[in-house]
Amino acid sequence: MTYQKGQIIGGYTVLFYIGEQTGGELYRVRSSQGRLCFLKLFTPASFPSAERMSDEHPALLGRGQAVVEPSEVTLRRNILHPNVCQFIDSGIAEDNRHYMVTQFVSSETLADRLRRLSVMTVEDACQLTAALLRLLNDLHRQGIAHRAIGQQSILLDLTGTLDDFRLTDFAQAADAEGVSVADDLYAAGRLLFRMVFGMEAEQPLRIPNLQLPSNGGKQWGGVDRLTRVLSKALADDASCRFSSANDFLLALTGRADHLLSSLNPSPSDHAKGFAKVQGGGFADVAGMKELKKLLSEEVLYVLRDRERALRYCLNIPNGMLLYGPPGCGKTFIAERFAEEAGYNFRFVKSSDLASIYIHGTQEKIALLFDEARAAAPCVLCFDEFEALVPQRTQTQNAGQSAEVNEFLTQLNNCGEDQVFVIATTNQPLLIDTAVLRRGRIDHLIYVPMPDEEARQQLFDIHLKNRPKAADIDCQRLARLTEGYIASEVAYVAHQAALRASRTDALITQQLMEQVVSETKPRTPADTAKRYEAMRLQLEQRREQRPKIGF
Repeated sequence: MTYQKGQIIGGYTVLFYIGEQTGGELYRVRSSQGRLCFLKLFTPASFPSAERMSDEHPALLGRGQAVVEPSEVTLRRNILHPNVCQFIDSGIAEDNRHYMVTQFVSSETLADRLRRLSVMTVEDACQLTAALLRLLNDLHRQGIAHRAIGQQSILLDLTGTLDDFRLTDFAQAADAEGVSVADDLYAAGRLLFRMVFGMEAEQPLRIPNLQLPSNGGKQWGGVDRLTRVLSKALADDASCRFSSANDFLLALTGRADHLLSSLNPSPSDHAKGFAKVQGGGFADVAGMKELKKLLSEEVLYVLRDRERALRYCLNIPNGMLLYGPPGCGKTFIAERFAEEAGYNFRFVKSSDLASIYIHGTQEKIALLFDEARAAAPCVLCFDEFEALVPQRTQTQNAGQSAEVNEFLTQLNNCGEDQVFVIATTNQPLLIDTAVLRRGRIDHLIYVPMPDEEARQQLFDIHLKNRPKAADIDCQRLARLTEGYIASEVAYVAHQAALRASRTDALITQQLMEQVVSETKPRTPADTAKRYEAMRLQLEQRREQRPKIGF
């Protein structure tokens, strides 16, 4: 705060300091005629990046001088709209700082109101958003994008209706022809979301359940239309959002429902990517002899010879869970498994199944399994499985429980359709118990940190096709990297290759050991013990099922 109450700024008397705005300080002032005004005092360093030559500054008329003024002043001088505080004056204060004077309104910011109320009614939120969109439509037609719309930049008139709000803080506005308006439209959608739900919208978008009175939001189409409008305004894919403020306004007011008709997801939107994995199969997996033997004898054997399995009445497995410390190659093993089986492969992240629709994730799960059956035989590999099927006893979210139920339904007998599920996780105890029962996830397989033999093979693999000296001793490197996970071994080889490449030299044992000495493992020393304890707990939990009947 530069000025105190009673001080003068260019002929205006300071009444009190309001706060900071982008690029300056905001004051309530009184003119020499007794008129209340807002005055923005610009910070000198704030406008060189947005400076502009004015034709002739009003304060210097008759002196034959031209000055550089903040572009916000030039822009505001030309904006005439009831939802923008009217420009009154500008000039240079006694300390040579630029100032701008605008119309005063008795108001509070939207941020202040939301702090008091937490949420607004659907009617009020939509009324304010519609008024904002009408203003944006006018600004955009003039080639002006505000680019800083938020709770602090909206003043709510305390003496009028929500339609009488004022948009302030044009410091980041652009007035170039063809300026992008996408940021303004997205910000308007985020404001509507915040006003209705009392929380910030995040990507991937998840719209909470909204309960309204029987007549709540009726004039705005109720929950269904509001959900669809927000889904489009805040779509994860920016190309699917509203292209103009007018389209957004028409959809919000129910005059253009056709703009919302393209929101229904199709199977191809979220079930792409089934393909054969190319590589050396299990030969590419360093160490882990027992794990590879178990997979070959108990899982791959049945999948490869289904006729014999059926003849002996063997159950066709539905899936397995690979769990263990992070960075130990669980996803890599899943890919090699699909290659050994000759199955198509699809990697699925939790965000791939997130939906902007209520119950939309359930639909995506069902459609994904339908697509998998069409691409069979295939492997569906779910990463961070605990995020998709968390313990239902630990959540109050009915939607999330329904998603777990959908997974339970799809996992039942999916192996008979030649769809094999591989789930990977670092937190197996967070997964819902029903998902892990036999008949859904048939095998729980622990993927440990690489032992010395595995680390030696990892160094062999990562150095195999790189220019290296004859003195490389992978066995010694394995001994030096006790406690390293697979990704850290790969990092050591990469860093050594990077350094050697700068001088077009061979990778030597000395260079490798130097990189090892500089690269300490980030995995805590007790990780292996913690996961062994977790392994025992998981296996005991799986076996401890209540007895029913005889």
